[in-house]
Amino acid sequence: MIRFAVFLSSLLCGLGAFAQDAGGKLRLRSVLHDPLSPQADLYVQDEKGALVPLYLALEGLTEAQNVRITNGKLQLFDSAEYDPEKPLEHLAASVTVPERTNRAIAFLFPAGEGAKLPYRILMLPDDSGAFGKGESRVINMTPLAMAMKAGEHNVKLPSGKVAEVPKVTKLNDLNQAHTSFYRKGEGETEWILIAERPMQFDNSIRNIVLVYPMPNTGIPRLRTIIDHELAAE
Repeated sequence: MIRFAVFLSSLLCGLGAFAQDAGGKLRLRSVLHDPLSPQADLYVQDEKGALVPLYLALEGLTEAQNVRITNGKLQLFDSAEYDPEKPLEHLAASVTVPERTNRAIAFLFPAGEGAKLPYRILMLPDDSGAFGKGESRVINMTPLAMAMKAGEHNVKLPSGKVAEVPKVTKLNDLNQAHTSFYRKGEGETEWILIAERPMQFDNSIRNIVLVYPMPNTGIPRLRTIIDHELAAE
């Protein structure tokens, strides 16, 4: 778990090249990824600063909610109780929101042993200019070098990075393309197939694939989130 936390920390620090306005508001959709505890009660500030439940769903993306950014950070709490004398007592996660970001998808992950807060947050842009319909993103949360073949595209999936997959055009009648995922460990020379499946690609959806290590084993597993609708413009 400690090794995973190191790679996740590297992943989070490496993001942030997408452009929040100075108003301190964010249109947010959220995903909790915790195989051992897939449900959680978390809270976020609404536009007026009151702590309200963070929208979370067991599958897929939530509806968007308008939240407040405090001192340039998105902050999540594990309780709706607020003590002005101890404003960070129930802080569960915090992440800096890049400037001029108005819409985002927040991915929540357990921070691992030794972390100061129980969760880490990874953010993806949720606007059509930065992440268009028909495109896909793959988040490699493992310490392994990985690769993906989807239709006509061969995409490298570096450890601790978010890979962009362009629109896939070589599709069958169901708008699907055969998609394969491979891994290569340290010192290995051959790519090893870990999963293959038909995936849907068309101009009405966006795919987000999480490649994550199974707890206690480190074996890579896939979680696919299909976004049928962009957050309201």
